[in-house]
Amino acid sequence: MALTATLVLLPNLGGPALWDEDEPLNAACSLAMHQTGDWVVPTFNGRLRIEKPALVNWLHLAGFAVAGPTETGARLPSALLTIGTCLLTWQLGCRLFGTSVGFWSGIVLATSVWTGVAGRAATPDAPLAFFTTLALVLFARGMIGPDGLSLGSRPLPLPQACAVGGACGLAMLAKGPVGLVLPMLAFLLFAGWRRVRPVVITSTALAVAGPWYVAVTLLTDGAWLRGFFLVHNAGRFTGTMEGHSGSTLVYYPLVLLVGLFPWSCGSALIGLHAGRTINTAGMRLTAIWMGVWLGVFSLSATKLPGYVWPAYPAIAVITGSFVVDWIRRPGAATDRWMRLAWLSLAGGGVAIAIGLPLAASRLAGQAAWLALIGVAPLAGGVACWLLQLRGNRTAATAAWAVSGCLTVGLLAGIAADRIGGPGGARGLVARLAAAAQTAGAAAPLAACEPPPSVAFYAGRLLHGPVPDLTTAEAVADFAATHPDGRLIVDASRLRGIDSVLPPDWGVLDATTTVVRGQRLVVVGRPSGVATIRPAARADFATLLEPAP
Repeated sequence: MALTATLVLLPNLGGPALWDEDEPLNAACSLAMHQTGDWVVPTFNGRLRIEKPALVNWLHLAGFAVAGPTETGARLPSALLTIGTCLLTWQLGCRLFGTSVGFWSGIVLATSVWTGVAGRAATPDAPLAFFTTLALVLFARGMIGPDGLSLGSRPLPLPQACAVGGACGLAMLAKGPVGLVLPMLAFLLFAGWRRVRPVVITSTALAVAGPWYVAVTLLTDGAWLRGFFLVHNAGRFTGTMEGHSGSTLVYYPLVLLVGLFPWSCGSALIGLHAGRTINTAGMRLTAIWMGVWLGVFSLSATKLPGYVWPAYPAIAVITGSFVVDWIRRPGAATDRWMRLAWLSLAGGGVAIAIGLPLAASRLAGQAAWLALIGVAPLAGGVACWLLQLRGNRTAATAAWAVSGCLTVGLLAGIAADRIGGPGGARGLVARLAAAAQTAGAAAPLAACEPPPSVAFYAGRLLHGPVPDLTTAEAVADFAATHPDGRLIVDASRLRGIDSVLPPDWGVLDATTTVVRGQRLVVVGRPSGVATIRPAARADFATLLEPAP
């Protein structure tokens, strides 16, 4: 199971460029800590960053120590922690339902699409999922016996409560109060106030997370704490931010259908199985855990797929329980419905074969060969159907898992590299750095509202923050002060600043960012250096058109 997770998460980890927005935001903040030695106050491109606590940045620093300040260094901690989350899911399934369920639970999590996405991303989601799952496993070991039965009215043992609190404290350092509040809510709903020891858990969590929160509050005169709690916690819950909205009832069910593919192909039968076995302690605990994360974030006005990733280990255990039950106790009705699951799996392969090349062509040119990735789930669906017809349900489930491993591994390791590897901000800044090396000195660089990837790659390759020029007056002042400077700007803003640029400045380079499809251009005085492509001022209007 650990090998399966490793095959999904580690190959070509540093191949794709960092994906805007979240990855370079976190990595640029970590790079600033790496360069300044200030491990307490998070900053991004020279200004205070209030969006996230510092644990993800400390993990990046550990990754930088191993692989340098690179994509691999930024992503390695997430990948290793996600492998750990798969192992914890295996342990949770073993505790609640036995070794067979534990094995399949770990396999389910390791071979789901969202594991391949978030588990390879330089974001706080992987640390949050790991530490909340650790808290859940520790809680289960204290409240449920090795036979999967509840230990009655006995309260959570004190050492176990302290360990749960420590895990929740680290989760708070990963992403804030959700790391304590939501696990505590799930524990209380399962066992009640008297058995959970909430005071012990909360006190321990605050003892672990509190020192950093106090330090950053003092060093920023309260600015970080106010911004983080009022804007990025209360504000995100009560209002839509950055356009991330969605239906209260539909958004997260759709997210789970995609994120848990290929295992979500059997979601209807898995749900029915959970309903039939809800009277067991293990099913109650996992269902409550899942329900808390999905329920709370469904009520939030701001919605993102990663918000509910801590629910995936519990869903994986529920899925593992269904898989083992289907293998051991087949039924004619269940078998008929499972054929629909295999059809869904094959249909997912067809959708990938058609949709992936189309999506890739918009960002990275023609990539028709990516359609071959759809063969994995398509062939998996056919194999599962045939193996079930022969009565070999274990082999059919194994084919299900293999198709998932191949699909997720190929999407994360190959398709992502094809889409995010060749161009974008990484290539743009690399060409500027190459030109600076040829000239013997870097030209002064500024930007107009640059995407986070520009800030990270400029900090890594050009060794410094990029001044953000927010007004035409600031652009004019920069051009007058630095006649040989370089300005990175969104192509849509060129007409707005054209009148304040020197007459001998033109478009030198251009690229399209990954995911957002933002068209970025470099303007400045042509230097004649071969690595920069000079263009006439008339090309400004051309660059406003979509990239080919």
